[in-house]
Amino acid sequence: MSTNLVTKKPKNSNILSTFIHSLHYGIQDSEEKALEEFFYSLHKAQQEMHDAQNFFDNVVDKELVDHAIYKMEAAKSKYVYLLKQAKDKEIRIDI
Repeated sequence: MSTNLVTKKPKNSNILSTFIHSLHYGIQDSEEKALEEFFYSLHKAQQEMHDAQNFFDNVVDKELVDHAIYKMEAAKSKYVYLLKQAKDKEIRIDI
């Protein structure tokens, strides 16, 4: 009488392996998502800076000049802040 003994992995081992695998890729996905959101914020800040400059260049009402300058400075500060964050995180950005 011959019996074939098949070695089976314990069920817990398979569950643990699946959990570790999903955890690993979940972390990678969240890091990629955070990086994608950072680049989106940086692009948006750059666009706001260009829009503020365009507003300043085209303002006709003298009373809006101060507002235009404020918008330009605020947009520039936000953009510079994000560039510094990129440098601190060692993210290379080609401008």
